[in-house]
Amino acid sequence: MTGWELEKPGELLQTSRNRLNKTLNGFLKRYPLATVSADHNILLIIRKYHPSLNCSPDNETYQTDDFRYCMAYYTINAYTYFELPTYDYQYVSMQYDAAIGDFTIRISAKGITRITNIKELSQQLNNFIERDEATKRTIFESLANKVPIVTKPSPITQTEIQSAVVGRLTNTEYDDWWTAIDEVDIPFFNNEKMPVSFTDFNPNEDHSFIEEADELLRNFLAQDNSHRLTVSAYVYQNCMDFLDAIGYDDADDAMWKMKQPEEVWQFVKCTGLYVSREPYEDKGVYLQLLCDCDWEQEHGLQLVYNKQGKLVRVSAQDGYIIG
Repeated sequence: MTGWELEKPGELLQTSRNRLNKTLNGFLKRYPLATVSADHNILLIIRKYHPSLNCSPDNETYQTDDFRYCMAYYTINAYTYFELPTYDYQYVSMQYDAAIGDFTIRISAKGITRITNIKELSQQLNNFIERDEATKRTIFESLANKVPIVTKPSPITQTEIQSAVVGRLTNTEYDDWWTAIDEVDIPFFNNEKMPVSFTDFNPNEDHSFIEEADELLRNFLAQDNSHRLTVSAYVYQNCMDFLDAIGYDDADDAMWKMKQPEEVWQFVKCTGLYVSREPYEDKGVYLQLLCDCDWEQEHGLQLVYNKQGKLVRVSAQDGYIIG
């Protein structure tokens, strides 16, 4: 068994509230690297993953001989996974621990056993930070069922902040979401006026944010329409990759017939500029140009610029800044 045999594990948990689902129960009996919490709300599965994708290394489309170990975490409504070092894993189990108010997780491999919990794993072995094998081993060996201290955020007492570049911003809708009172001329888009917002920003905690945001905006606003045309190829490629993936449709005919990458902009409409701090990796301040586009009407398009005014990402609006 590989640990990938179950389809829609969350749904199996849904039907296991009072009595463990027959399919899930059979899987647990045959696969020792999986366990369910006593309340049947959490399912853990240690298994091999593709070295860079969220799928099995035996996936028909992305099959590879390389792999990494991860532990899948399922609830009725959610799924994520935690990276693990390469060991000869023997079993995994869960037990409620009143001292931490959560389930402890015992992970055993040949020569090593560690007890941890979801909060510790989320902080130490999450899947959005790249780690080499040595780092993963060091972290795994240090797991000690610690509960990370979560500091209570400082309350936001301000209703207005001041930017040297875009002027006054107010947080009329959300406490940490600030929008400039006056729309700003954007040379990058032929001086079209657009809203500018600072998002996920607490002025009582992130004291350098406004200064960094202003530096970023100065660098970006120094770029005019000619600079936009120099990045056309990246937007054009995003468009064509999407069209290739979905196949030809008469409604997309005009986009299929583009002769030059610069033509792609006629199918793009920027709706606003958003400045925020990347929360997971380098924690830098970035600018997202969020756009509607004719080829991806559900998820749109985003162009992401760093503090130096350099384009670092072109993608759908996927909820991430630097991917």
